[in-house]
Amino acid sequence: MTYTSIATILHNKDADNSALEFAISFARHHDAHLHVLCTGVDETEPGFYYAGAHAIAVQQNFDLAREEADQLETAAQARLASEDIKWDVQSVTVMPGGLDPFLADHMRFFDLTILPAPHQGNNDRIDAMTFEACLFGADVPVLVVPQGVEMKGNFTNIKVAWDDGVEAMAAARAALPLMKDAKITTIAIVDPPMHAPDRSDPGGKLAAYLVRNGAKVDVAIHARTQPSIAAQLLARAAETDVELMVMGAYGHSRMREAILGGVTRDMLRLTTLPLLMAH
Repeated sequence: MTYTSIATILHNKDADNSALEFAISFARHHDAHLHVLCTGVDETEPGFYYAGAHAIAVQQNFDLAREEADQLETAAQARLASEDIKWDVQSVTVMPGGLDPFLADHMRFFDLTILPAPHQGNNDRIDAMTFEACLFGADVPVLVVPQGVEMKGNFTNIKVAWDDGVEAMAAARAALPLMKDAKITTIAIVDPPMHAPDRSDPGGKLAAYLVRNGAKVDVAIHARTQPSIAAQLLARAAETDVELMVMGAYGHSRMREAILGGVTRDMLRLTTLPLLMAH
């Protein structure tokens, strides 16, 4: 497997452009085609308008959203014009509730989506909706990029957060092209259950699978000493100079994580390194 077609999504002309710059470097490094989707999202809430004003407000807000999409498209084309990669830029304007189904259909034709980290800084609910639409609706892996992070060639040190779940396995498969080029891939397991099926060899089956696919693999068992599993994984990653974290997303339901918290939400909120996630 190789990454031949990747995508990134822009929706706010004032947002940090780390994900776009990362996507450009990633596309160049993997000789992949980069698709930049510029979205104008009309967030009109009809209930806020009195009778008779609704049609006018809807049209005005839609026009503003379309104008922003056009501005994003122009800026993206200007940024990419001098690049030596294969690329295209598309703009689209969607009405309330239309973003999720559009992305679910549109993004499924790409190997990987590169997006800014939701739940960080000034990133808003559109960033979270975009992330979840790609992950769930389009069923495409997402490489999440925190602000200020740059791509500098191969990821030489990769950590896989492993819990023996289907989501983690999907993420590991999606990251295989990156693991083949890495100097080391560490399978990290935090507090493995005493009665798990692989209790005598935690992570052993995954290690064998990755080695057969050309990765250089180590297994690390971590005791939980931090307030959360996400904090534990990120602390150990910082200690060992990890450059990319690979993990499954939303092993629990999104509603449960939104209310009670969870590893996915914590990682997206706390990470300072790229995350490759799949569901």
